[in-house]
Amino acid sequence: MVSNSVLELACGTGRLAQVFLRNGAHYTGLEIIPDFVSASIKKLNKYGQNVSIIEGDMCNFNLDKKFDFIFIGFNSFLHLLNDRDAMDCFHSVQKHMHKNSHFILDMYIPNPLFLYRPIGSRFHVLEYTDSISHDHIFVEENNQYDPETEINKITWYFSTTKKKDFDIRQFFVRMYYPSKMNQILIDSGFTICHQWGDYYRTSMTADSKLQIYDVVLQ
Repeated sequence: MVSNSVLELACGTGRLAQVFLRNGAHYTGLEIIPDFVSASIKKLNKYGQNVSIIEGDMCNFNLDKKFDFIFIGFNSFLHLLNDRDAMDCFHSVQKHMHKNSHFILDMYIPNPLFLYRPIGSRFHVLEYTDSISHDHIFVEENNQYDPETEINKITWYFSTTKKKDFDIRQFFVRMYYPSKMNQILIDSGFTICHQWGDYYRTSMTADSKLQIYDVVLQ
């Protein structure tokens, strides 16, 4: 798929942008968090007029432009916590598509072993070295899942070997099952071209860990 113009929604700090920019695409990133917008602009400044980073909400945006390729990567869509927000996002996306545009959605498939962990238990998520303090940081998480709303409340605990839980962050994500995603995409006016279960474009099965959708306008 040749894409001359690319729009990434919830682009974060622009870590995926350079893949497209190095291949000559014109890249636009939409991001709601001002600090991430600033970080993206600083990181991608060297690409000049080929890149544009815009502060905005993926549930409601109008850039007055159509793109060849639009995508939401790495579970960012899960921050839309209800069907209305999801459909508002899709309707905004459609305004920025032409007849040959493709829209890609990438998220994990909810796993009951993750959702229904023992209450109060913590699980290791990641570790990294802080670029400023040079401390080695360990991150643990626990979660509380509400099956009625399908919303998962996740808490991350940041620690070093010397100071436990020096920072605690909470965030919420919606658990979209494939049946729900199919329904919302079709009801919103999309045609699903492909459903992949991994980044190698393997067809999605009951054993897949990811749900990746390639959709076009109906």
